[in-house]
Amino acid sequence: MGERRCPQVWFDGREARPASATLVTMTTAERRERWCGALDPSAFARWVADRSAGCGAHLVPVVRVGRCPDGHLAAEVLRPAVRPLGEALDVLGAPTEGVAVTLTVPLLQVAVRARAGAVEVGTVPQDGVGVDESGAVLVADVPPGAVPIHADGACAADLPRQDTCATGPRSDRTCTEPGRQPVRAPLRDDPDGPRQLVLAARMVWDRVDARAPARRALDPVLDAAKDGDAALVAEALDLVTAAAPPRPVRWTRPVSDLFDGRPAGLPPRDPAPGDVGVLLVRSVRDVVERGIPLGAARRLPLRHAVVGVVLAGGLATAATSVL
Repeated sequence: MGERRCPQVWFDGREARPASATLVTMTTAERRERWCGALDPSAFARWVADRSAGCGAHLVPVVRVGRCPDGHLAAEVLRPAVRPLGEALDVLGAPTEGVAVTLTVPLLQVAVRARAGAVEVGTVPQDGVGVDESGAVLVADVPPGAVPIHADGACAADLPRQDTCATGPRSDRTCTEPGRQPVRAPLRDDPDGPRQLVLAARMVWDRVDARAPARRALDPVLDAAKDGDAALVAEALDLVTAAAPPRPVRWTRPVSDLFDGRPAGLPPRDPAPGDVGVLLVRSVRDVVERGIPLGAARRLPLRHAVVGVVLAGGLATAATSVL
């Protein structure tokens, strides 16, 4: 366990803007994170190059790049406000097949590109997949080979010691020190980002009605795609796309949001005797809002009356010009 100290992170003003055609909507307050490629500069540089070029609407973009005083590449990432996928599914309830297609197609598309080596995807934490208020899916992965930069400029480089930690499966990983018994190291997030994306897609389809016809074909294919190559993930993507037409994600608004909470205004006071201005304004407003009175129970909308007058004037002008 060690901590690298970067007294200050300098950004040289070079800004990498995301693609203009984006499905990610900035809903509320956004969050910015800074990362330093101190662990694996090559992997972090590939990740920054992908995001700076605008690699898709469903991946967090890099907004600024620079270097820390030690010479490591640094990047600032924009993370819009989203609801984690699990919370979003709790709000939506049991999604329809169309909504499930909308939520899972972007995840599988990113997973296919990552498995094929077309884009660098880092570790996807538990809250790394979210849905914004417009219903768009956003993947906020941890850059590979990077450590976070804190507000005080410290790079929290959590470097495992090669002489104390044995390599092996995550479930069997242990750390030993001379003269001490082996101690099990704390488990971290799965570093296989594409696998986490496929698991997120499977979680969405687990919420769909089990009697849906698409579930019988999709469930085994998604299970096989978790640890499969790009071809297996692409097969799962094709099945999801053919399952149903995509449908928009619609959030259920609470009843309190339908009312502004302001007290009802007082009824208008009766005009004073001889107040011609108030009577005239009220009469004009009544005609505009309700129409021109025609008898006791019928009214002609003002718009229809205006259209009729214009047509009559046009016909009269045409008739006089012919004569």
